[in-house]
Amino acid sequence: MRAVLSLTAALFVVLAVEPARAAIIAPDEDVMTSAFFSGSDLVRGYAGDNRPVFRASSDNAFGVGPETIYVDFSSEDFTAFAGPVTAILTMQSVDGGFGANAGPGNPFTVSAHGVNANPFTSITDDTNPGGPVSWSDFFANNILDADPAALTVVDAIDVAVTVDVSALVNDWASGAVADQVIALTGKNDFSPPPGFLHGFLNNTETPGSTFLTVTPIPEPSTGLLLLGGLTLLGRRRRVRPEGGAAAEARG
Repeated sequence: MRAVLSLTAALFVVLAVEPARAAIIAPDEDVMTSAFFSGSDLVRGYAGDNRPVFRASSDNAFGVGPETIYVDFSSEDFTAFAGPVTAILTMQSVDGGFGANAGPGNPFTVSAHGVNANPFTSITDDTNPGGPVSWSDFFANNILDADPAALTVVDAIDVAVTVDVSALVNDWASGAVADQVIALTGKNDFSPPPGFLHGFLNNTETPGSTFLTVTPIPEPSTGLLLLGGLTLLGRRRRVRPEGGAAAEARG
């Protein structure tokens, strides 16, 4: 009987620790807006724009204003995840081209935010002339506060940067946040002027440089609970009064 219990317990241990499978999700589109852009072409980075590098900046970088990256995951059905998940956004840090990158001893805090409107359809631009909102008004009014975990410090180029966006992706899955777009900003960077203009690769130009890794969080396993019960049962069988054992021997 003891051998049967041991085999059963081992089986449930295997079932309980089976790892959850991660999903790698590519963005539908990514673009940037900038206070340095002029004319009607105010949302840049679409295919054919020849913009391999984006920038995220401090709110008022060089006294001009912010630069923001928007990453769209609208086509993904996050409700397909049956329970809570962990979600990590990965982007590639590169030279922004203006000599104002973060570096060793000069860190830049990048934050990942949800939005309460879709920037791709809301911001007025030559590709979207009917958009009802200017890029600056969208930045001021339509970017949600970042979850505290969705802040990361960048201090190097040519490295992968990861941001924990679990809270936001769980809000997408539950419907608490409807627009499945991430805004990457410097809203939580408080470096002194002139600020940062830090570069990240444009996934449209370099596919695979930006992606979400979404991993379901396992629920407490029935197997693990049964294992606990079997362990207690085994202990009860071993702890017997000495008199009872002696009586059986005499019988």
